[in-house]
Amino acid sequence: MANLENHLNFTQAEFINIDKERKVFSVHYNALRDAIYSNLKVEQPVGTWLNGHKLGGSYGDRLKITRPDEFDLVIYFKFPENDRIIVKADPQYPGNVKLDMTDVLKALEPQSKHAASFAKLRDITTANNLLIEDKLQNLITGAVSRALTKMENKIVVEGQATKIVYKRCGPAHTMFINHGNIKYSVDFVPAIRLNAKQNVLGVEQLRYFKNIAYWDAIPKPMKPAQANNVSFRASYYEAESVMIKDKNKLKDCIKLMKKFRDSKQNMNNLKSYYIKTLLLWEIKQRPESYWRSQRLNDMVLEMFIILSDRLKPGDKKAKLLFFWDPKLDLFACFTETQRKEMFNCVSKQIYTLRRSAGNMTDDFTNNVTSSFSTREEREGVVTRSQAKANAAAAVNPNRKPSTDQANGNNKTKPQTPNNTKPAAAQVKPTPNNAAMSPATEAAVAAAAAAVAAAAASKINSSCRMS
Repeated sequence: MANLENHLNFTQAEFINIDKERKVFSVHYNALRDAIYSNLKVEQPVGTWLNGHKLGGSYGDRLKITRPDEFDLVIYFKFPENDRIIVKADPQYPGNVKLDMTDVLKALEPQSKHAASFAKLRDITTANNLLIEDKLQNLITGAVSRALTKMENKIVVEGQATKIVYKRCGPAHTMFINHGNIKYSVDFVPAIRLNAKQNVLGVEQLRYFKNIAYWDAIPKPMKPAQANNVSFRASYYEAESVMIKDKNKLKDCIKLMKKFRDSKQNMNNLKSYYIKTLLLWEIKQRPESYWRSQRLNDMVLEMFIILSDRLKPGDKKAKLLFFWDPKLDLFACFTETQRKEMFNCVSKQIYTLRRSAGNMTDDFTNNVTSSFSTREEREGVVTRSQAKANAAAAVNPNRKPSTDQANGNNKTKPQTPNNTKPAAAQVKPTPNNAAMSPATEAAVAAAAAAVAAAAASKINSSCRMS
């Protein structure tokens, strides 16, 4: 019988790990990134404001799951005299800042070498010299469109030309690639680079901003969009990356929670950043020893319990506060119906995990598998396992099938030292492909068998399955 810890490791290897496809997607993405950046550099004055780029989002944090088909390309901007920007917290929108360009414009006006930057910045600031988000975004949109036109809206990778489809969506400039089996999107996110001294963090948050050189102001449009918007979202991505680094199973826990979200139709309002924020608060509140010693199945269960507390319908204290500005409740955007559906779904998952931790029966093995996978993914595992079994049979045609196989019943028997392992048991259960103990091998074999049963299984649950 499998135990929950081993089964979660199996689930990660089979349904979450992206290493198999990472290289081929990364080669394509790198070519697109380099082409876009080099063509933007010749746009003036935008090109003079460029200050490097970084792979951000879930991919950058090594939290991407299932497929490496979404990239966040953060492109940094620094204006001439950028350190003179006066940053003020936006009292109307917690978590946002306003960028006062008064001292920047004063310093630039007499400098002939920055005449183009001065003129353009004058155009995209208010009468009070506040930078305007939508005008900056429009300026960047024009530069990106011209860069893509020069590229003939395509990139060439390994001799193959691929069309680029460009759309604006929120703060991101999204490019879509569809080339054979390689289909992915790139969100190009502009970010104004600000130094540590310009932050507006409270005393408590400053504890987690030590030895961090920069943070960013993101030109994120309001919902609904507002003309002449002067509010920018503050982003502390580098500080967050340091916080979640070297926390043993923490990233595995986040990925499992994201996979649970993706496997349930009524959980799609739970953004990845919300899950990450939930864990940021736990990092603050728990000792370092917790992350070193806790088993994955215990950690996942605890985080689901905390998530349910934050979602509890009708509870005014049920909130998820923005880590860097606790005046902002990230869950305030949910309707009561959305909150109730997600709460019920998470509560059902807590029950499943608790019962599985105590007694990992076949039924609970199926339930856990279905919690972290879609029907299509489970059917894919069955297909691959059958293909491996057929290949093994072709190599050893004299091997006699078991009684169950002869009767058309392909259940995998529990492993004993004398049993031959099924092909599905060859799946490595750990992300780093470490060698498994015999007990773990047996558990993974049982988990692989359970996938076949779960492929057709319907869980009696209040949350809808994908």
